[in-house]
Amino acid sequence: MKLENKSLVPADKDTTWALVMDIPRAASCIPGVKEVTPDGEGGYQATLQARIGPMGMNLSGKITIVSQDAEVGEAVFLVEANDRRVGGGVKTDMTMRLTAQSATETELEIISDTTFMGRLGELGQPLIRRKARNTLEEFGKNLVKLLES
Repeated sequence: MKLENKSLVPADKDTTWALVMDIPRAASCIPGVKEVTPDGEGGYQATLQARIGPMGMNLSGKITIVSQDAEVGEAVFLVEANDRRVGGGVKTDMTMRLTAQSATETELEIISDTTFMGRLGELGQPLIRRKARNTLEEFGKNLVKLLES
């Protein structure tokens, strides 16, 4: 499932980059994230609680920064997580791009391609797509609030 989301962030490109590349701080803007800790291998262990339709999940997994270029304003991530109780998981390739709109505004674009495995894949694409889109929109809004505080 491919999704794209754009948000206008009220900060310059460098400030926005510093925030989104501070993975634990940026992850706090994602609804349902409970914990993000460095794993010592250039990645992060993360836990997310979410509800999709009738199913509640506790996804545990890893966020890996595949590549990053502050000058260009682009980073690529790999997110892999599983829920042992539900018997399913997700694998997401995500690209984040920052584009300066002015001295005080930056466009944040997130492009994700997610594969759902096991029972999660059986939930139905419309339900999952809506939840994923809402989560990306909430992330953008929460990031804006964090920068304004």
